[in-house]
Amino acid sequence: MPNTPAAPNLKALSESEWTADKAQQYLKKGRLDVAEELLSQAVKKRKDAVGAEEAGVAEWLGQLGDVKCRLGKYQEAHECFDSAISIFEKIFYPQHYRLGPVLSNKATCYIHQGNFEAALDVCNRALDIFSKTLSGEHRLTLEATYKLATIYRQLKKPDEALKLIAKAKKNVETPLGPLEEFTFLEAMLQEDLSKPDLADKAFQETIRGLKQRHAVKRLSDCLARYADFLKKQGRDDEARRAEEQADHYRAYATTQSRSEDIFPSTLLRA
Repeated sequence: MPNTPAAPNLKALSESEWTADKAQQYLKKGRLDVAEELLSQAVKKRKDAVGAEEAGVAEWLGQLGDVKCRLGKYQEAHECFDSAISIFEKIFYPQHYRLGPVLSNKATCYIHQGNFEAALDVCNRALDIFSKTLSGEHRLTLEATYKLATIYRQLKKPDEALKLIAKAKKNVETPLGPLEEFTFLEAMLQEDLSKPDLADKAFQETIRGLKQRHAVKRLSDCLARYADFLKKQGRDDEARRAEEQADHYRAYATTQSRSEDIFPSTLLRA
């Protein structure tokens, strides 16, 4: 007969679940400070109910780390991530899927700190886990691939970034895939490599795709970046038109309620 928590522990477990659910509601409202406090309470209550080395505790520690990172509390965030990783490694194994999201968020934290070398190692591990446990077109795999490509760009390793982008594009060349996000990054990488023809081609491909997808916020971002590129090429008239379009779509974006997620369509497959 399976072991069940004693009655007081069942009460603490129930309270922890309720508190964590409430934290998610505040996260959706953008109330990170309240969500942080509620998740901290949820972790403590769950530890009291089932012990510290448990998958649910690790999952909520990972979520708490993500919130702390978004609040700029990077050291506290890493402590949460490391605790979650340690628990998952102990109760599962180092390449288990559950570690992937925690490692990916830890990489993001390092990126916010500007520590791209540390981010590289952690993100590589996250992508390795996703590549072995998920499909190449899964949202988490694509996010980790994109993140790793941006890290390589910051580390002045454009060739490595372009290899990742080429591989990822094979998995997203469908109406459901966020192809434009990878071509946008590709455009900036080609510009970094002083290859204006390839950069221009990638920028224009991105703009066409974003228009088709009606992703006006990202379209305005891309057009603004394209305008900067055109100015550097001495194409001032084209740059002015791109800036005007960027302003138009930016204003239009304020009237829309679309998600800011740059990979929204992958939700259909995740």
